[in-house]
Amino acid sequence: MRTFLMLAAGVAGLLFPGLEGAAGQSSAAPVTIRVGTFNVGHFNQGKLGGYQEADVDAAVQRWRDWIKAQALDFFFVNEWNFHFDRARTREATDHLLKPLYNQVVFGPQHTWIYNGIATNYRITKTGEVPLTHKDYYAVCAEWPVRGVKVTLMSVHVPWQKEAHDTSIDALIAEMQRHPYLICCGDLNTPDRNVLKLKAAGFNVANGGAEGWFCTAASKCGQATDRVHIDNIITSPNLDIRKVSAPRTGLNDLDHLPVLAEVVLAR
Repeated sequence: MRTFLMLAAGVAGLLFPGLEGAAGQSSAAPVTIRVGTFNVGHFNQGKLGGYQEADVDAAVQRWRDWIKAQALDFFFVNEWNFHFDRARTREATDHLLKPLYNQVVFGPQHTWIYNGIATNYRITKTGEVPLTHKDYYAVCAEWPVRGVKVTLMSVHVPWQKEAHDTSIDALIAEMQRHPYLICCGDLNTPDRNVLKLKAAGFNVANGGAEGWFCTAASKCGQATDRVHIDNIITSPNLDIRKVSAPRTGLNDLDHLPVLAEVVLAR
């Protein structure tokens, strides 16, 4: 996908997807990547079973067109389905991600929870981080760029009261282990825990410098807390800007995506 470099005057270069990054470029030239996270709700507005209508091919095309139009360098997903449709005739990854991305990693598939990362950069899957509910986890990968290794995490935090706060604490403890980090996903969190992430020193897209963005789509305009539940989180050395949470026409009764630019200013 498209990657943008902001170069110093008189310096020109192109960062090719799939390579390690800006090797050979000035260390002062920031690398700007476009990042998105989307709880796709099993392609069924948050219900199990996959896409339910008869126009499967048209629906696949709508989803793929939307993904392509975002030109995301890194696309993080939650509540993916192995099969796109209820009849299990289309494998979702084959039809939606592989035509656009040559690197796709997923964690284990549970009934509700299935997290993944798609990109055209060279990444290596490094495993999963379990949270304090047996089905919820973060799938992790590593992206080498500019002589550093950026940890990528696609996470889904449990909503269940008995596991939520402890999972946020476990997530923070894990993120603090990684000097360069991009963590994205469905945090299922009240605003106080977004503030907890900020207090721990992380940058956040949702609830950060550009404000709050409702992503619990069915509650937007009806509630003010526990609606800013999807987020992009970075280590302090990665800046976040140009945040949005647009309606997509795809999963607007369940979740909206969070999109942003992330800048490695080295």
